[in-house]
Amino acid sequence: MQPKLKQLVNKGLLWQGRQTHYQEQRFLSTGHTSLNELLGGGWQFDAVHEWQLDSPFIEQKLLWPLLEQLHEMNQPIFWLNPPALLSAAGLRWRLKQADSLHIVLNTSAKEAAWAFEQILQSGAGIAFLWQPESENQSSYVRRWQKAVQQGHQMGFVLTALEETVEARAYTNRLRLHTSHKVDVLKRRYGWPVNNISL
Repeated sequence: MQPKLKQLVNKGLLWQGRQTHYQEQRFLSTGHTSLNELLGGGWQFDAVHEWQLDSPFIEQKLLWPLLEQLHEMNQPIFWLNPPALLSAAGLRWRLKQADSLHIVLNTSAKEAAWAFEQILQSGAGIAFLWQPESENQSSYVRRWQKAVQQGHQMGFVLTALEETVEARAYTNRLRLHTSHKVDVLKRRYGWPVNNISL
């Protein structure tokens, strides 16, 4: 590097990017090849991902492939404020075992945010949080990102689609549509992309 550029970098006046190597990071497949490629390999560990849903329960197309992989890994799964009661019989039929599922119901937004952070920080398992975006303060999201990097896990925040979406520190932000299309609003390895078929 040229001496003048090096001086600017050392003073913090110039930022130097670096090449990220995918093989240094761990991923779980999204279950969809095109989405895996766009996300740099799939769902990244040490990251918090946001799914914005334009109607309830459309997350199933992304959720089931992920749950099946987590089940094969014997990974504990935490559900915080899911939108409906989960069917233990249905989960047992689909996953053959539901012993590693932990469900927290009817907690306040603040309590759910705190519990989500504790799960991510402890590395106890993968956590899913259903909560309105308006309740997910940007300070919460920054804390979740720090927590997930300490615990070396991944977390998912599922929100309803809202008119005004503020910038947040999520690693990936996806908008899921009822037409089985996904918009990648934010991703670590590139620009936003719309209308990906699942």
